[in-house]
Amino acid sequence: MSDAAEIESKFAVEGFAPVRGALAAAGGERVSRWFEENLVLDTADGALRRHDRLLRLRRDASGKVTFKLPAEVPGSPAVKVRREIETGVDDLAALEAIFAALGYLPRLRYEKVRETWRLGPVLVCLDRLPYGRFVEVEGPAPDIAAAAAALGLSMAAATAKTYHDLYQDHLAARGLPPADSFVFTPQGRREALAELGDA
Repeated sequence: MSDAAEIESKFAVEGFAPVRGALAAAGGERVSRWFEENLVLDTADGALRRHDRLLRLRRDASGKVTFKLPAEVPGSPAVKVRREIETGVDDLAALEAIFAALGYLPRLRYEKVRETWRLGPVLVCLDRLPYGRFVEVEGPAPDIAAAAAALGLSMAAATAKTYHDLYQDHLAARGLPPADSFVFTPQGRREALAELGDA
């Protein structure tokens, strides 16, 4: 189990090749590549989201349950700071059934392909979602800024928004109504896996 502060910034990018090249040049080490399935749970009236809390089940190479809540020291528009409690789970279906019995039901499903690199004290994730490409940098705030500079990313363009919030922005910019799930089409999933390599 881990219980620690999650400090991260996201950057929208057109493609991953320049960032991957910069990571390699800076001595970064590729750690993993996985396809992720995420399920966010909440009460029928959205009590967790209203109080800035997130309960998530994730399947990638293994199963995980994560609970995020506000940190004692808030972040900024460019840097998100949350307290994150996470542990591995052998049987996600059983845990989902337990949470359902307690009143926490599926509210949001989303998928992504994630390639993770370690660059000194930070983790750099190349995230391909159904609606775009993002680089997420996680670590101590000063190191996030230094890593962003090394990768040719500007903190002026960084955001602390969640992928769900960024999806709502994506829909609004196209005049589309809000939606609570973003998953790949079969073709989109194949393309995303090809773009970031076999997962």
